[in-house]
Amino acid sequence: MKDLAINGMNCSGAELACTPPAPAASPAREKEGTDWAGLWFTLLEREYGEFVGMRGGLRTSDDQIRWIFLSHADYDGIGGFVTLLRKMFPGRVIKIPSRLTAKPSWYFQAAALLRLLVRNQAPAAAWKGFDATWKSTGPSPGTEVSTLTLDAMQSRRLGERARAHRVALNTLLLSALDRACRAELEPGTSRWMMPVNMRGPVALARETANQTGYLQILMDEAASPRDVQHQVNLAVRRGDHWASWLYLNAGRLVGYGGMRRLYRFQTDRFGGRPFVGAFADLGRWEGIGQWCVCPPVALTCPLGAGSITCDGRLSLTIEAHLSIRREAGWTRALLNRWLAILDADHGA
Repeated sequence: MKDLAINGMNCSGAELACTPPAPAASPAREKEGTDWAGLWFTLLEREYGEFVGMRGGLRTSDDQIRWIFLSHADYDGIGGFVTLLRKMFPGRVIKIPSRLTAKPSWYFQAAALLRLLVRNQAPAAAWKGFDATWKSTGPSPGTEVSTLTLDAMQSRRLGERARAHRVALNTLLLSALDRACRAELEPGTSRWMMPVNMRGPVALARETANQTGYLQILMDEAASPRDVQHQVNLAVRRGDHWASWLYLNAGRLVGYGGMRRLYRFQTDRFGGRPFVGAFADLGRWEGIGQWCVCPPVALTCPLGAGSITCDGRLSLTIEAHLSIRREAGWTRALLNRWLAILDADHGA
């Protein structure tokens, strides 16, 4: 099964932190106006002190990882990653993938958003020990991060397994991730954010700006990869990614002040727990070095998981928000459990 354009190591070397970008001073501007989707991340940073830097790690020649951060207020995941690659490889043509679909009518988008708001109202399953009262002391990158990269044979085997089960590799990864998290979650339905690259039908003046919607994938404890794939397919047919894109651009009508009220409304509506976490894949790349990637985390989306395949090797990364952080090594244990479930070929 061909993967939907969704956005989103043997870590023996030490991990090197690099200086994160300064907090966004003003909303990102496009030629025709504001990058409204990016402004949500400015809001998270300004109003709640969340760190909105997307994490990219490049393995250096001495087998260490150099962490690089780009603000989600200025780029989406694939846009930020391509920006880094274009700076690393000047003169090399590096294109951003786009969707070969037409943009639906405003009526379709509005109807999809209304259905989504009515359908999904319950809080996501709570992380054990979740600190709902957590307050930021200022935006800074987290330290609860772990990565691993599979060798080429392991990576190829996972792709074959996904095809044998007639699911996308992203689906297999997300399904196994949810199962890996279950020991750390209270009983209930998990809700994952799964970004979708909207380029093609959406075209902002700056191609690396935020042009990403998302799907809301719900899973119970017994969900198989085929169950998850069915959900993904159904969400796409319903236009859930267009519903989220319309919501992310609501600032065009309500402005920044209205966005603040919408954010509080949505957070309260889900009891402070709209998402268990986010899973993003940045696709397959050749000749750019070995990378690992991870979306930012927040109180309302406290686990970030990212995947990318470079030169045939799949890399997985997990980051935990301070509101769910446990003892040292918690993310490593969770990452190892994720890989073990993938290796065990859990049912389809």
